[in-house]
Amino acid sequence: MNKKLLWIFFIATTLLLAFPAKAEIVWTQIWTGDRRLKTDTVTKIITPVLSWSTTNWTNITTGTVTNTGTIIATTTPITYTGTEFQQSLAWMYANGLTKYNNETEYRPEDGLSREEAAKIIGQAYIKLGYNQDTKNTSCGFADSSQVDPTLANFVVDTCKRGIFKGTTDNKFLPTEKLTRPQAMALLVRVFEGKVSNESRTPRWGDYYIKGQALGLTTLNNQTAFDSNITRREIAIYIYRFKNIVSNETIKLMMLNKLNELGTTNQTFDTWTLNNFGSLADSLSINNDPELLAAIRWMNDNGLTNFKTIQEYKPFEILNREQAAKILYNFWEVFKFMGTQNNVTANCVFKDVSDIDASLITYVEQVCTYGIMNWSDGYFNPKGTINKSQFIAAIIRFFEGKKLDETTIPRRKAYFEKAQDMGMIGPADAVTFENPITRYEVALFLYRFKVKYQILQNMNNNTIQNQIVSTVPWSIKTGANNMLESNVYVDMNLLQNGNFDVGYIEIFNQRYKIVKSNIKEYFTDNFERFGNIFTLDTEVNTGTTSFIVSDLSLIEWTIRIGESSTFNITPINNTNAYYKITKTK
Repeated sequence: MNKKLLWIFFIATTLLLAFPAKAEIVWTQIWTGDRRLKTDTVTKIITPVLSWSTTNWTNITTGTVTNTGTIIATTTPITYTGTEFQQSLAWMYANGLTKYNNETEYRPEDGLSREEAAKIIGQAYIKLGYNQDTKNTSCGFADSSQVDPTLANFVVDTCKRGIFKGTTDNKFLPTEKLTRPQAMALLVRVFEGKVSNESRTPRWGDYYIKGQALGLTTLNNQTAFDSNITRREIAIYIYRFKNIVSNETIKLMMLNKLNELGTTNQTFDTWTLNNFGSLADSLSINNDPELLAAIRWMNDNGLTNFKTIQEYKPFEILNREQAAKILYNFWEVFKFMGTQNNVTANCVFKDVSDIDASLITYVEQVCTYGIMNWSDGYFNPKGTINKSQFIAAIIRFFEGKKLDETTIPRRKAYFEKAQDMGMIGPADAVTFENPITRYEVALFLYRFKVKYQILQNMNNNTIQNQIVSTVPWSIKTGANNMLESNVYVDMNLLQNGNFDVGYIEIFNQRYKIVKSNIKEYFTDNFERFGNIFTLDTEVNTGTTSFIVSDLSLIEWTIRIGESSTFNITPINNTNAYYKITKTK
């Protein structure tokens, strides 16, 4: 090989080594539009900022966002069964945090040494996608010779990453038992990416309150908390932690809760120290009134057998056969009629033997009504159901049909409809294709139920500030096959030139009217203009104008969209009601 070729090879190799390919995808490379996590400098509230119209959704589901803003590639989560500890142990074994998959061999009631904890938590740190930047270079402990050689690297690595700290005399104390406060400090440091205020009395005060707010510990007694942790407890702590950080919506919510808590650099008084539990509980999901109301409503209507937040296990992932039961019972509550138009008889599954016998009927029903999809004859009952799939099922119930699924992303129309109805918010776009948690299921269904009831009430009953109401039984077909009817008009509202918002009900459909302008000609003589909005989505769907002269309505024009126009005019010899005619 000549010298020229050697130099080219050397330069190319040098450039490749200088700029290695990274497995990590930076957050700002996912979206082409407005695409970042935003922290309010005053309130400290964290929100994702994005735009549906400018978003490139191609890579949104490629990974999980860490607290550093890095996306780490992930796979579809596996659903674990059994008690919380059994699920915790199964997850730890599957992900290499322990070599034991048997409870007896794991020794759940034994204590855990600090060097053993360094290995378990250090491996969890990496498995959950946190970056491995060095935050601390002073990790040469005076008692490093006492560390088990097989665990020495874990001790040093967790120190470098700011997870573990030594004593004031630079000792790690590898064989000492890990305490509950220490375990909580390790996990909270990982979650926040920083050390909390440790100048308290007790030193672990911040960590205890934050651990309570995160739901990692439910102990309300300081004495009980300030003791050694068992191997059973550390497994459960880590599993609960995993369920939080692996769901971006819940993670953002919890980060906001800690920001609201704002304990750092504040002074603890005696009352606070004696009431750690009640203080943290006020921020904990275990006392979320909306979630509790949702669970109780679900229980009342057969959607769940549980009545409390703790029993409901809100952070667990829902599988497809469980979703089938919840969705079918949800349909039973409201009896959505439109779904009966989508009946299919092709609901025989090749994996029917894998379906829980008590859930087969529900699976067949949601298939029959076209609410849940399947692939190649397989229902995949134990597989997870994504948030987007669950939301799509609810919207299909409500609409009685599928929305446009040819968009990119496929379920964009369902997201927008659910957002219009107040079921979800912009933050849910980040995790819209992630497996749904039971927490999200409860809130989505309950919020839909509340909004649905409000809309039904607004469409069926007279409401405050209703200006126009159709006279019952007066609707008929008039000239040119156009609808006409008698209507009541509230002249007291019309005569008020400063009136801003009202409602009209024409031909059994209700709209909101918002004043846009008013043109006065003489005293008590004016024309008023307004915009018309749909009730369910608050979309501007038309315009209106009416003329009032000497406290009487002369003419009212209502335009809905581009194709429907209505005129309201007086009826001779009566002021009791007016006539509305569709003219276009």
